[in-house]
Amino acid sequence: MKKLKVHVVDWAQIDRFLTSADKKLASAHKILAFDEEACLQQAYEAMLKASLGFMFSHGFRARSQPGHHIAIIDFVGSRIDKKHAGLLTVFDRLRRKRNMALYDDTGFVSHHDAEQALQSAGDYLNVIRVDIAARKP
Repeated sequence: MKKLKVHVVDWAQIDRFLTSADKKLASAHKILAFDEEACLQQAYEAMLKASLGFMFSHGFRARSQPGHHIAIIDFVGSRIDKKHAGLLTVFDRLRRKRNMALYDDTGFVSHHDAEQALQSAGDYLNVIRVDIAARKP
């Protein structure tokens, strides 16, 4: 597990990450009307922030190194109820689409793509929040 390191569980920090995720999702909803690519980016970042809170709640964090977003997705996938596997597939698809849009300029983001990203991100944040709440002392 060299992609991960131990992290002291700090519930106030976890709450801040979840709040940040909510803000990013709210921002994504506002951006949808005029910038689909930025909307998708914000929806992805909301999922990423929630995932970091999830990792922290388990006492881990990802090391900052190439591939750490994949390590985060894999970590959540290994600990979340398997019935949510579809949301993790979407999360990874958004990661790839974001990378293509960001680095290759080949990742055209349609209005439909952005709307789906918003829906999936909202569902994902709910799942993560419920999971964390169930373990919070």
